[in-house]
Amino acid sequence: MTSPSTLTAARALLQTKSISPSELLEEFIRNIEAAEPQVKAWKLLRLEEARAQARILDQKLSTLDELPLLFGIPYGAKDIICTAGIPTEAGSKLLKGYVPDEDATVIKTLKAQHAVLLGKTTTTEFANLGNPPPTTNAWNPGHTPGGSSSGSAAAMGARMALFTLGTQTAGSISRPAAFNGVTALKATFGRISKTGVFPCGRSLDHVGAFTHSAEDAALVFNALSGPDPLDESTHHLPHQLLCLRSSKDYTIGILEDPYFAAADAVAVDAMMQALAHLQQAGVRVVRVKAPAGFADSAKAQQLTMQAEVASYHAQNFKTRGELFDPSLQAFIGEGLKITADQYLQAQSARSSYRLEFARAFAEADLLVTPTAPGTAPAGIGATGSPVFNLPFTHLGVPTLTLPIGFSPENALPLGMQLIAPHLQEQRLIDMGCFYQQSTDWHLQRPPVAR
Repeated sequence: MTSPSTLTAARALLQTKSISPSELLEEFIRNIEAAEPQVKAWKLLRLEEARAQARILDQKLSTLDELPLLFGIPYGAKDIICTAGIPTEAGSKLLKGYVPDEDATVIKTLKAQHAVLLGKTTTTEFANLGNPPPTTNAWNPGHTPGGSSSGSAAAMGARMALFTLGTQTAGSISRPAAFNGVTALKATFGRISKTGVFPCGRSLDHVGAFTHSAEDAALVFNALSGPDPLDESTHHLPHQLLCLRSSKDYTIGILEDPYFAAADAVAVDAMMQALAHLQQAGVRVVRVKAPAGFADSAKAQQLTMQAEVASYHAQNFKTRGELFDPSLQAFIGEGLKITADQYLQAQSARSSYRLEFARAFAEADLLVTPTAPGTAPAGIGATGSPVFNLPFTHLGVPTLTLPIGFSPENALPLGMQLIAPHLQEQRLIDMGCFYQQSTDWHLQRPPVAR
């Protein structure tokens, strides 16, 4: 038996009792055994504990008429997300051997859903710069998987789980998703709780998931999103998404600005082919000029991130600075030089950019760019550029990355980034489901996968 291609397919098998949680789990354990020696996506695996949980769920399955959304679904969590009784080291020497007493809110939610945790996935140090893990790209071990959610993206690309949790402060969900040929929703800032997640930039951090389809992304979002009294940024708004596939009347705007000049011709060509496919299906495509000063928003994001990283690590930097990777030491050191006035100016600029950017949606329901300038760069010493993700993370608007094909030059995956207005994730899911209904890029398996 080949493991189910999507979470949605696995859930249907569980709901009809055509497969048990234990049988489903064993399929993914076999995938891990086949791919992990090459990909190195996991910081730690807890397969015996997962088996024990699955056996309990086998008994529960016969008693339930309607399953929780993620019942019995094998998943992984980025190793900056706290897991009670399970080490959470954030890729850092500072946290070597640290075992949290409490779960992050998202882990508590997944426990209540009876999802099955396979283990913790690798990350760059504190989801930031420096010390990339040994993880390789799911499609080619000579290339980076991206970062900082390196292991979460590579594990999904190699078909080792049905979803994985990641985080994004710059481009750490979107970019690795594109590099590994998977789908990823970065929801509006505050849609999913950050409680119990080691911060990178407090006003920029997003928790999200890597999935195998837009429909799966909606399911995970529905399970995880909502208010958390321990996270004041979370929204108290309706948040259930449906895979309606009713987006023919939508208009997509190709976002144009010199800022995107870094995109390789291969990345642009793949995006244009995907848009042509949608046009043939009835979707309208127009060109939309980016708001003035678009590149300045990315600069403000970088200043904000650097200041917030430096603030969070300031005490440890002062007393145990030698435990940080040299590149992160330098990043923190420069961040500590940022003045309060510079930081406040960046926040004022962010408010202005949000208003300017909202006007772009007067011409289109969704905007689009390549997710990354090209395919995953060669080597694993760096994680690639988040340049096309920075402005949208800074503004806190939702984005969806979709696999749209492979480079004819190196056979690595390429991604398209759809952008929606604040809190309009449903538009992204509509278009993602519509596109994936008539394409199968999201179902492709790399050679390393079973």
